[in-house]
Amino acid sequence: MSPLTTRVAHAQFRLPRRDNEPVPKRFPPLLLPLILITLTGHMAMSGGRVSGSLYALSTGSPEFVVGLFMAMFSVLPTLAAMSIGRWVDRIGALPVMRFGVLAVLVGATMPVIWLSVPALFLMAVLIGFGFNAMSVAGQHTVGAMAHGRSAEQRLRNFGWYALGHSASSALGPFISGLLIDHAGFRMAFATMAGVTCIACWLVFKKLGALPAAVKSEAAGDDAARPQAWHDLLAAPEMRRIYYTSMTLSCCWDLFIVMLPVLGTRLGFSASIIGTVFSLFALGTFVSRALMPWLSTRFREWQIMRAAMAMIALVFVVLPWAGAAVVFMLLGFLFGNAIGFSQPNMLSLLHAAAPTGRGGEALGLRSLIGNGSSVLVPIAFGLGVGPLGVAPLLWAGAALISSALPAAHRGVRQHSR
Repeated sequence: MSPLTTRVAHAQFRLPRRDNEPVPKRFPPLLLPLILITLTGHMAMSGGRVSGSLYALSTGSPEFVVGLFMAMFSVLPTLAAMSIGRWVDRIGALPVMRFGVLAVLVGATMPVIWLSVPALFLMAVLIGFGFNAMSVAGQHTVGAMAHGRSAEQRLRNFGWYALGHSASSALGPFISGLLIDHAGFRMAFATMAGVTCIACWLVFKKLGALPAAVKSEAAGDDAARPQAWHDLLAAPEMRRIYYTSMTLSCCWDLFIVMLPVLGTRLGFSASIIGTVFSLFALGTFVSRALMPWLSTRFREWQIMRAAMAMIALVFVVLPWAGAAVVFMLLGFLFGNAIGFSQPNMLSLLHAAAPTGRGGEALGLRSLIGNGSSVLVPIAFGLGVGPLGVAPLLWAGAALISSALPAAHRGVRQHSR
């Protein structure tokens, strides 16, 4: 490889590894600060979604405004996801994570200073963009930890890492709901902003040893030329991963945006609605805690296929869940399925991504997921009035079922 080609080669974030290094069975030390950063950084989003949607409804805003507010968390991530991924590839994860956590902090303080619906929209845009940058950088780091090691270790790492997201998804809505009922909306937003300060401290003080990007091993003239994003779809495995990811994202967003609207229609308090969110998140936590054990017994596509079938079943049954306890149970089961799906999807994507384009591959997945988070809440807001909730949930069941054949092909291919 010529010096010029070496300089222009794509960057890839990797941790150093000795030859024939055994697969570690202990908890990787770098994962702990990454889990805590995800937990504290994501609480501003998980709590802000509940607090913001309930505040908008309390001011008399129509349900369409609530759907639009939910969509604002994903507008900038949709537009910038590919750029964030390439940025991680070229300069490393740490600068991207620092920038992201500062954006989350600025967004979280907006409704504390100016409590209004316009401020909530600004909050959603900044928090959504900042946490997306943190997420892509963190996921790329976790994938790099298992570079050259077994699929079992890679899946175990992603399962551990996802625990932070699950914990924050449970704590954020639950704490926000309690604070809204007992101390008001402003206190709920202020608490989420205070937790974000912890995330900032962790990023700037505890990640100093995070390795920077290193040059990839790609050679030849192709490394000197910028590659189009659609090149990532050349391999059947990548297309299978991205289509499955799209259906999962749509179902996840449909469930999340449905809860505040349906709960308010049924007359539930903010505490009950927050508890439903928290039980969903508890389900994701339980399933991700089981991932290290499952990774030794099943392959990624096998777990994905079962999770997708569970989501379809929950969406079919959910319209008949009139009692709060049944709705909570289905929310917990849905959380189980989502919790199983994300670590396996990230593990599959890291294994299938072209060398030197891991961050870009994660960026495209983020673009698809955030695009869903923009379109699904808006579509729900437009459709729930004339159609009701049941047809929209059944449409979600049909969508996730359409990806089951692809998951089955993945199972057959990986079992060869």
